[in-house]
Amino acid sequence: MERTLNHLQSKRIYLRPMLLPDAREIFSYRSDPEINQFQTWQPKTLEEVEEFINNRIVGEPNKRNTWFQLSICKIGTGEIIGDCGLHFLNIDDKQVEFGITIKRDYQGCGYATETLKLVFEYLFKDLKKHRIIASVDPDNAASIRLCERMKMRKEAHFIKSIWFHDRWEDDVLYAILDHEW
Repeated sequence: MERTLNHLQSKRIYLRPMLLPDAREIFSYRSDPEINQFQTWQPKTLEEVEEFINNRIVGEPNKRNTWFQLSICKIGTGEIIGDCGLHFLNIDDKQVEFGITIKRDYQGCGYATETLKLVFEYLFKDLKKHRIIASVDPDNAASIRLCERMKMRKEAHFIKSIWFHDRWEDDVLYAILDHEW
């Protein structure tokens, strides 16, 4: 079977495209102020989540300047425990940015690392990407530890470069190259 973003799984999780029926479950954790404190997208209503999902359904992934959103599901129950977004950058066809969100009850259990291992392997081996990046708030210690666990390196610290929560915030860029994976 050909590996696609529709067929990635490990012992505990599988990844699949986010679907409109996922909206209520996604809203349950994405609207949590503790979960979304470092995220630019902070949904206030279920309708916002539905619109978000509709804007992320692009058919095939790997389309330049689009986001492709994956639901992270537990094997056995199918429960959605988080999501992972892949931004196929407009720069060229060889770079991807990711973002990941895990439900509060499942944080600290290795699910983010497990998800990113599946995603990185697919992006580097199957899609032949050259570089994967993450934009991280420098106060988000958990995301910084995740990037470091994934052997990503800190490439830049931009000062007051993102307008967030009605003020200018810093942004840290992490990256990994295909030959480093």
